[in-house]
Amino acid sequence: MMKRAALLLLAAASLLFPLRASADIPKAKGDFYVQDFADVLNVSQETELIQLGRQLEGGTSAQIAVLTVDSLEGESMEEYSTAAFRQYGIGNEEKNNGVLIVMAMEEREIRIEVGYGLEGALPDGKVGRILDEYALPYLKKNQPDEAVIQTYKVLYNETAQEDGWNGEQTAPAAPSDNGRTVNPFLIAVIAIVVITLDLKFFGGILTHLFLSI
Repeated sequence: MMKRAALLLLAAASLLFPLRASADIPKAKGDFYVQDFADVLNVSQETELIQLGRQLEGGTSAQIAVLTVDSLEGESMEEYSTAAFRQYGIGNEEKNNGVLIVMAMEEREIRIEVGYGLEGALPDGKVGRILDEYALPYLKKNQPDEAVIQTYKVLYNETAQEDGWNGEQTAPAAPSDNGRTVNPFLIAVIAIVVITLDLKFFGGILTHLFLSI
């Protein structure tokens, strides 16, 4: 009986006084929508996201915010982003329609925290695809600013559509797989050179063979 009581006391104490303190979430400063403590974004990029955030909140009451930090300070990304979401109180209190993008530069991690009111529009599967298509490719290319901006724009559009708001939409850009584009003028020049050499040295045999194929 005494042993059981002692275990219950220890369990209660662990809840009241956790052995491991949670990470210190920075206090929000300046404009609510962008909390760029890791200096990922430049002034014009911050201005663009703030404008989008105001538009969305004005039209739907939903809020999308960004938090960048240098480090998670030993916390898991899930624990850190959940704590930040609660501390900042993102979204309408009744609708719980907030979204928080958290990026940690030291760990090279990014996560999207979604309030209950938007889980229908942004289920885990869709959020994972958004990160795979719009965030992680830019992080791999060492473009964390674009990872944040393009992810924000996708979430903006999804949230606006869920609320039936016909406000201004954005055009997110997913990076190509290799990050390179082929210049069509260069292709044309190469083709002309190859055809010229073929006609001069091989009588056009290679060109005729290629066209027949």
